[in-house]
Amino acid sequence: MFKKNRHFIVILTFLLVNKIIFAQQEQEYLGVIKLNDSSFISYQLNLIENDNLISGFSITDIGGEHETKSAITGAYNSKTNILSFKEVGIIYTKSEVSDYDFCYINFNGNVKTIDSKKNIEGKFIGLYNDGTNCINGEIKLRNIEKIERKAKKIDKLIKKSKHVEDSVKSTVSVALTLDSLKMNILKPDQNLTMFTNTSQLQLNIYDAGKVDGDKINIYVNGTIFLRNYIVDKDIKKLVIPLNSKSTTIDVLALNTGAISPNTAKIEIIDQENTINTLTRLKTGEKTSITVIKN
Repeated sequence: MFKKNRHFIVILTFLLVNKIIFAQQEQEYLGVIKLNDSSFISYQLNLIENDNLISGFSITDIGGEHETKSAITGAYNSKTNILSFKEVGIIYTKSEVSDYDFCYINFNGNVKTIDSKKNIEGKFIGLYNDGTNCINGEIKLRNIEKIERKAKKIDKLIKKSKHVEDSVKSTVSVALTLDSLKMNILKPDQNLTMFTNTSQLQLNIYDAGKVDGDKINIYVNGTIFLRNYIVDKDIKKLVIPLNSKSTTIDVLALNTGAISPNTAKIEIIDQENTINTLTRLKTGEKTSITVIKN
Protein backbone atom coordinates (compact mmCIF):
# COMPACT_ATOMS: atom_id res chain seq x y z
CA MET A 1 0.00 0.00 0.00
CA PHE A 2 1.18 3.50 -0.58
CA LYS A 3 -0.02 6.91 0.36
CA LYS A 4 -0.19 9.96 -1.82
CA ASN A 5 0.53 13.53 -0.74
CA ARG A 6 3.48 15.35 -2.27
CA HIS A 7 5.31 12.02 -2.42
CA PHE A 8 4.10 8.53 -3.00
CA ILE A 9 4.57 6.13 -0.11
CA VAL A 10 4.27 2.53 -1.21
CA ILE A 11 3.45 -0.46 0.89
CA LEU A 12 3.67 -3.79 -0.82
CA THR A 13 3.67 -7.29 0.50
CA PHE A 14 4.70 -10.31 -1.36
CA LEU A 15 6.75 -13.37 -0.49
CA LEU A 16 7.68 -16.80 -1.64
CA VAL A 17 9.35 -19.35 0.61
CA ASN A 18 10.56 -22.87 1.06
CA LYS A 19 10.61 -22.83 4.85
CA ILE A 20 7.89 -25.27 5.93
CA ILE A 21 6.19 -24.87 9.28
CA PHE A 22 3.10 -26.95 9.90
CA ALA A 23 2.35 -27.20 6.16
CA GLN A 24 2.98 -23.50 5.69
CA GLN A 25 5.60 -22.01 3.41
CA GLU A 26 7.22 -18.74 4.37
CA GLN A 27 9.78 -16.57 2.63
CA GLU A 28 11.30 -13.13 2.91
CA TYR A 29 12.34 -10.87 0.04
CA LEU A 30 14.12 -7.55 -0.09
CA GLY A 31 14.20 -5.08 -2.95
CA VAL A 32 12.64 -1.96 -4.40
CA ILE A 33 9.41 -0.71 -5.84
CA LYS A 34 9.74 1.42 -8.96
CA LEU A 35 6.85 3.82 -9.52
CA ASN A 36 5.79 5.16 -12.89
CA ASP A 37 7.36 8.50 -12.02
CA SER A 38 10.73 6.62 -11.90
CA SER A 39 11.15 6.97 -8.14
CA PHE A 40 12.34 3.99 -6.10
CA ILE A 41 11.21 2.90 -2.63
CA SER A 42 12.86 0.20 -0.55
CA TYR A 43 10.75 -2.59 0.81
CA GLN A 44 10.79 -5.94 2.54
CA LEU A 45 8.20 -8.57 1.67
CA ASN A 46 7.09 -11.50 3.80
CA LEU A 47 4.54 -14.02 2.63
CA ILE A 48 3.00 -17.17 4.09
CA GLU A 49 1.38 -19.74 1.81
CA ASN A 50 -0.93 -22.32 3.33
CA ASP A 51 -3.00 -24.59 1.06
CA ASN A 52 -2.66 -22.03 -1.77
CA LEU A 53 -3.94 -19.16 0.41
CA ILE A 54 -1.63 -16.20 0.87
CA SER A 55 -1.12 -13.99 3.94
CA GLY A 56 1.75 -11.84 5.15
CA PHE A 57 2.96 -8.26 5.31
CA SER A 58 5.23 -5.68 3.75
CA ILE A 59 7.52 -3.01 5.15
CA THR A 60 8.10 -0.03 2.88
CA ASP A 61 10.71 2.74 3.15
CA ILE A 62 12.67 0.61 5.61
CA GLY A 63 14.22 2.78 8.33
CA GLY A 64 12.90 5.93 6.68
CA GLU A 65 10.54 8.61 7.92
CA HIS A 66 7.64 7.01 6.04
CA GLU A 67 8.29 3.40 7.08
CA THR A 68 5.00 1.51 6.84
CA LYS A 69 3.91 -2.06 7.46
CA SER A 70 0.80 -3.45 5.77
CA ALA A 71 -1.09 -6.73 5.76
CA ILE A 72 -1.89 -8.67 2.59
CA THR A 73 -4.24 -11.41 1.48
CA GLY A 74 -4.28 -13.44 -1.70
CA ALA A 75 -4.03 -16.83 -3.37
CA TYR A 76 -1.64 -19.02 -5.34
CA ASN A 77 -2.90 -21.27 -8.12
CA SER A 78 -0.47 -24.20 -8.31
CA LYS A 79 -1.96 -25.36 -11.64
CA THR A 80 -1.51 -22.09 -13.49
CA ASN A 81 1.39 -20.80 -11.32
CA ILE A 82 -0.47 -17.51 -10.84
CA LEU A 83 0.08 -15.57 -7.63
CA SER A 84 -2.35 -12.79 -6.73
CA PHE A 85 -2.48 -10.61 -3.63
CA LYS A 86 -3.78 -7.27 -2.46
CA GLU A 87 -3.05 -5.04 0.48
CA VAL A 88 -5.89 -4.90 2.96
CA GLY A 89 -4.78 -2.47 5.66
CA ILE A 90 -1.99 -0.75 7.55
CA ILE A 91 -0.48 -2.34 10.65
CA TYR A 92 1.65 0.71 11.44
CA THR A 93 3.08 3.76 9.71
CA LYS A 94 5.50 6.57 10.56
CA SER A 95 3.83 8.91 8.05
CA GLU A 96 1.29 11.56 8.98
CA VAL A 97 -1.88 9.57 8.50
CA SER A 98 -4.38 12.43 8.28
CA ASP A 99 -2.66 14.09 5.31
CA TYR A 100 -2.72 11.11 2.98
CA ASP A 101 -4.97 9.11 0.73
CA PHE A 102 -4.02 5.46 0.86
CA CYS A 103 -3.30 3.60 -2.34
CA TYR A 104 -3.34 -0.20 -2.10
CA ILE A 105 -1.14 -2.39 -4.28
CA ASN A 106 -2.76 -5.21 -6.22
CA PHE A 107 -0.51 -7.82 -7.82
CA ASN A 108 -1.29 -10.64 -10.21
CA GLY A 109 1.56 -12.49 -11.88
CA ASN A 110 3.16 -15.75 -12.90
CA VAL A 111 5.39 -17.47 -10.34
CA LYS A 112 7.19 -20.68 -11.24
CA THR A 113 6.63 -22.36 -7.86
CA ILE A 114 5.57 -21.01 -4.49
CA ASP A 115 8.82 -22.26 -2.94
CA SER A 116 11.04 -20.85 -5.67
CA LYS A 117 14.03 -18.76 -4.66
CA LYS A 118 14.19 -16.99 -8.00
CA ASN A 119 14.12 -13.21 -8.19
CA ILE A 120 10.62 -11.75 -8.19
CA GLU A 121 9.76 -9.10 -10.76
CA GLY A 122 6.44 -7.89 -12.05
CA LYS A 123 4.01 -5.03 -12.45
CA PHE A 124 1.34 -3.92 -9.99
CA ILE A 125 -1.59 -1.53 -10.01
CA GLY A 126 -2.49 0.77 -7.14
CA LEU A 127 -6.13 1.28 -6.19
CA TYR A 128 -7.91 3.54 -3.71
CA ASN A 129 -10.59 2.09 -1.44
CA ASP A 130 -13.27 3.04 -3.96
CA GLY A 131 -11.52 1.03 -6.71
CA THR A 132 -10.19 3.98 -8.68
CA ASN A 133 -6.59 3.86 -9.89
CA CYS A 134 -3.91 5.86 -8.09
CA ILE A 135 -0.52 4.86 -9.48
CA ASN A 136 1.11 1.81 -11.04
CA GLY A 137 4.64 0.47 -11.03
CA GLU A 138 6.97 -2.52 -10.82
CA ILE A 139 8.40 -4.65 -8.06
CA LYS A 140 11.95 -6.00 -8.15
CA LEU A 141 12.75 -8.45 -5.36
CA ARG A 142 15.49 -10.83 -4.36
CA ASN A 143 15.34 -13.64 -1.85
CA ILE A 144 16.78 -12.43 1.47
CA GLU A 145 18.78 -15.65 1.91
CA LYS A 146 20.61 -14.95 -1.36
CA ILE A 147 21.29 -11.37 -0.30
CA GLU A 148 22.63 -12.44 3.10
CA ARG A 149 24.93 -15.06 1.55
CA LYS A 150 26.30 -12.49 -0.88
CA ALA A 151 26.77 -9.96 1.96
CA LYS A 152 28.88 -12.46 3.92
CA LYS A 153 31.04 -13.12 0.85
CA ILE A 154 31.57 -9.37 0.37
CA ASP A 155 32.55 -8.98 4.04
CA LYS A 156 35.13 -11.78 3.67
CA LEU A 157 36.59 -10.10 0.58
CA ILE A 158 36.84 -6.80 2.45
CA LYS A 159 38.62 -8.45 5.38
CA LYS A 160 41.14 -10.14 3.05
CA SER A 161 41.71 -7.14 0.80
CA LYS A 162 45.11 -5.43 0.96
CA HIS A 163 43.60 -2.31 -0.59
CA VAL A 164 41.33 -1.56 2.37
CA GLU A 165 42.83 -0.05 5.53
CA ASP A 166 42.41 -2.00 8.77
CA SER A 167 40.61 0.95 10.37
CA VAL A 168 38.00 0.78 7.60
CA LYS A 169 37.69 -3.01 7.77
CA SER A 170 36.65 -2.82 11.42
CA THR A 171 33.81 -0.41 10.66
CA VAL A 172 32.41 -1.85 7.41
CA SER A 173 30.06 -4.84 7.37
CA VAL A 174 27.42 -5.42 4.72
CA ALA A 175 25.90 -8.24 6.79
CA LEU A 176 25.50 -6.00 9.85
CA THR A 177 23.95 -3.31 7.66
CA LEU A 178 21.33 -5.83 6.54
CA ASP A 179 20.65 -6.75 10.18
CA SER A 180 20.14 -3.09 11.04
CA LEU A 181 17.38 -2.86 8.42
CA LYS A 182 15.38 -5.35 10.48
CA MET A 183 15.33 -3.02 13.49
CA ASN A 184 12.34 -0.69 13.86
CA ILE A 185 13.99 2.38 15.36
CA LEU A 186 11.82 4.96 17.16
CA LYS A 187 13.66 8.23 16.55
CA PRO A 188 13.42 11.53 18.48
CA ASP A 189 10.27 13.55 17.73
CA GLN A 190 8.99 10.73 15.54
CA ASN A 191 5.51 9.24 15.73
CA LEU A 192 4.58 5.67 14.92
CA THR A 193 0.86 5.21 14.25
CA MET A 194 -0.54 1.74 14.91
CA PHE A 195 -4.01 0.52 13.98
CA THR A 196 -5.83 -2.00 16.17
CA ASN A 197 -9.21 -3.62 16.81
CA THR A 198 -8.59 -4.27 20.51
CA SER A 199 -9.60 -2.43 23.69
CA GLN A 200 -6.17 -2.60 25.30
CA LEU A 201 -2.51 -2.81 24.35
CA GLN A 202 0.46 -4.43 26.04
CA LEU A 203 3.95 -2.94 26.10
CA ASN A 204 6.93 -5.14 26.96
CA ILE A 205 9.91 -2.95 27.90
CA TYR A 206 13.44 -4.25 28.46
CA ASP A 207 17.11 -3.75 27.59
CA ALA A 208 18.09 -5.99 24.68
CA GLY A 209 21.78 -5.04 24.98
CA LYS A 210 24.08 -4.16 27.83
CA VAL A 211 22.24 -2.82 30.88
CA ASP A 212 23.71 0.62 31.54
CA GLY A 213 21.14 2.46 33.66
CA ASP A 214 18.94 4.01 30.96
CA LYS A 215 15.97 5.71 32.63
CA ILE A 216 12.64 6.60 30.99
CA ASN A 217 9.16 7.97 31.67
CA ILE A 218 6.07 6.65 29.88
CA TYR A 219 3.08 8.96 29.34
CA VAL A 220 -0.38 7.99 28.10
CA ASN A 221 -2.37 10.88 26.64
CA GLY A 222 -0.10 13.30 28.48
CA THR A 223 -0.49 11.66 31.91
CA ILE A 224 2.42 9.89 33.57
CA PHE A 225 1.98 6.11 33.40
CA LEU A 226 5.45 4.85 34.37
CA ARG A 227 7.87 7.14 36.23
CA ASN A 228 11.68 7.01 36.51
CA TYR A 229 11.89 3.46 35.21
CA ILE A 230 15.40 2.02 34.83
CA VAL A 231 15.38 -0.28 31.80
CA ASP A 232 16.58 -3.76 32.76
CA LYS A 233 16.97 -7.26 31.30
CA ASP A 234 13.74 -8.26 33.03
CA ILE A 235 10.65 -7.45 30.97
CA LYS A 236 8.41 -4.71 32.33
CA LYS A 237 4.85 -5.38 31.16
CA LEU A 238 2.40 -2.49 30.86
CA VAL A 239 -1.26 -2.86 29.89
CA ILE A 240 -2.54 0.32 28.23
CA PRO A 241 -6.34 0.76 28.10
CA LEU A 242 -7.61 2.11 24.79
CA ASN A 243 -10.66 4.05 25.94
CA SER A 244 -10.87 6.43 23.01
CA LYS A 245 -10.50 6.43 19.24
CA SER A 246 -6.90 7.62 19.52
CA THR A 247 -4.38 7.02 22.32
CA THR A 248 -0.92 8.59 22.42
CA ILE A 249 1.97 6.93 24.25
CA ASP A 250 5.13 9.02 24.77
CA VAL A 251 8.54 7.67 25.76
CA LEU A 252 10.82 10.28 27.35
CA ALA A 253 14.55 9.69 27.94
CA LEU A 254 15.60 10.95 31.38
CA ASN A 255 19.29 10.16 30.86
CA THR A 256 21.64 8.28 28.53
CA GLY A 257 22.96 5.81 31.10
CA ALA A 258 26.60 4.78 30.99
CA ILE A 259 26.48 4.29 27.22
CA SER A 260 24.79 6.84 24.94
CA PRO A 261 22.12 6.90 23.59
CA ASN A 262 19.19 5.84 25.76
CA THR A 263 17.93 2.56 24.30
CA ALA A 264 14.89 0.53 25.27
CA LYS A 265 13.41 -2.43 23.43
CA ILE A 266 9.63 -1.97 23.33
CA GLU A 267 7.32 -4.69 22.05
CA ILE A 268 3.87 -3.33 21.15
CA ILE A 269 1.35 -6.17 21.31
CA ASP A 270 -2.35 -6.49 20.51
CA GLN A 271 -4.43 -9.55 19.68
CA GLU A 272 -3.24 -9.67 16.07
CA ASN A 273 0.24 -8.16 15.86
CA THR A 274 3.52 -7.68 17.68
CA ILE A 275 5.59 -4.67 16.64
CA ASN A 276 9.22 -4.81 17.81
CA THR A 277 10.75 -1.37 18.28
CA LEU A 278 13.92 0.14 19.73
CA THR A 279 14.27 3.69 21.05
CA ARG A 280 17.45 5.68 20.48
CA LEU A 281 17.19 8.92 22.43
CA LYS A 282 19.37 11.55 24.06
CA THR A 283 18.52 13.06 27.44
CA GLY A 284 15.25 15.00 27.19
CA GLU A 285 14.28 13.57 23.80
CA LYS A 286 10.90 11.97 23.24
CA THR A 287 9.37 9.54 20.77
CA SER A 288 5.67 8.75 20.38
CA ILE A 289 3.29 5.91 19.53
CA THR A 290 -0.27 6.73 18.48
CA VAL A 291 -2.78 3.88 18.64
CA ILE A 292 -5.91 4.26 16.52
CA LYS A 293 -8.87 1.92 17.02
CA ASN A 294 -10.39 0.81 13.73
